[in-house]
Amino acid sequence: MNTSKYKRLPYSMSNFGWLITENYAYVDKTRFIEMMEKEANRNHFFIRPRKFGKSLFFSMLSYYYDINLKEDFEKYFGELYIGKNSTSQRNSYAMLTFDFSGLDTSGEEEFKKSFSFEVQESVRLFLNLNTAVFSNAEVLIKKIDELQLGLGALKMAFDEAKKNDVKIFVIIDEYDHFANDLIAMGEYSGKDFYKKMVAANGLVRDFYERIKDATKTSVHRTFITGISPVMLDDLTSGYNIAQILTLSSKYNEMMGFTQKEVDWLRDVTGVNPELITVDMEKYYNGYLFNAEGENRVYNPAMVLYFFNQILDHGRPPKNIIDLN
Repeated sequence: MNTSKYKRLPYSMSNFGWLITENYAYVDKTRFIEMMEKEANRNHFFIRPRKFGKSLFFSMLSYYYDINLKEDFEKYFGELYIGKNSTSQRNSYAMLTFDFSGLDTSGEEEFKKSFSFEVQESVRLFLNLNTAVFSNAEVLIKKIDELQLGLGALKMAFDEAKKNDVKIFVIIDEYDHFANDLIAMGEYSGKDFYKKMVAANGLVRDFYERIKDATKTSVHRTFITGISPVMLDDLTSGYNIAQILTLSSKYNEMMGFTQKEVDWLRDVTGVNPELITVDMEKYYNGYLFNAEGENRVYNPAMVLYFFNQILDHGRPPKNIIDLN
């Protein structure tokens, strides 16, 4: 098979920029950018099962909205839907991103330290990447390093953005990743660490309250994702500003692959349809997040795993479920 004419299969890839510039196949979900901007509420909450393309979707949002990538817009989006239908908000935000997937939940103090450090380092990176719009970013970074401000670094970033008239887009990935660990830790010790951190006046609630307060000034858009809605409910008034898009019929296909998208991905990456001897629809196409959704969607990681096995070994995998 002549592979030169085919796109590379993006198995386990979550960096949008790499997919586009290194000839990977990208299932175009950029039309949802336009849809979300038409929503009256600029703060969105959207959850999906594991391995459903959340990180790649947020990477795509970052590339689209990042003020530092304005000159590269055509390179990344020129061939996609949003490249031909761009919005007025493209490349107009300083992107502040958080990923809470790797926190230390071995104990209460360990979690507090890990959470505070993750927030601080995310703010530090945010300032370091936006020196073009924050004239004294280096001074602020030095202050963070010297004082180890933890959550206090948030106020610094928000105040600086307000002073410089910079609009911030906050993205939070794996917002609830640590929740089950905190609940289990509390059950094991007999103390409700989860409630102490999340539902009461705890560290996590404090974090979301600071972001909520900043949406009145410097934070113009937020997007939060994870697996479960439980923690958002427990945050209560700490973060009650988000529009929940999760079960909306028009966003049913925002993550995951439709049958048409699976067929396109198969053809564009050179997967021989004659080698697909397993009923993929039976195993992978069971997701419908609203009864009025137009199409059921496949779990994207499972599809990519399946196609990768065919491309690598010339046959479907013996194990239908990816061990990852």
